[in-house]
Amino acid sequence: MFWRSLLIGLTTVFAWLPASFLMIFALIGLFGGVANIFTMPIGFSLQWILCSLGGILGYVALTSVSWGLKLKHKVRLLFLIFGFLSLIFTHSSVIDLDGDLFKLGGGWVELYMLLCPASFLAVHIVLHLFWMSQDNLASA
Repeated sequence: MFWRSLLIGLTTVFAWLPASFLMIFALIGLFGGVANIFTMPIGFSLQWILCSLGGILGYVALTSVSWGLKLKHKVRLLFLIFGFLSLIFTHSSVIDLDGDLFKLGGGWVELYMLLCPASFLAVHIVLHLFWMSQDNLASA
């Protein structure tokens, strides 16, 4: 029980809190993608709409882990995966339309804002897969 509480506490500080700030950017990206779907290249708008939706679902999953929001394990696992993929896409994408739209640095802020949530999402994905395999073995 101690280890579970410790993991939830660390997840809250190092994943949920920075994800709360990232939610602002996800909502802006979603709004911007929808608002510009006909004025910009469709691929550009769709990638940011999907990335923003993945980030929002990942935030819901982290809220479920940190604060006890009731989600089924399979739904939470899917949301964790979508959030992880969204963070990886955001970190690795290079956008070049008449110059760089943004540039991520390699400092402590990037570490805390992107790497910490991605790491804890990965940990929880592995734990959920482990728990689901244990449930399948127990029910067999």
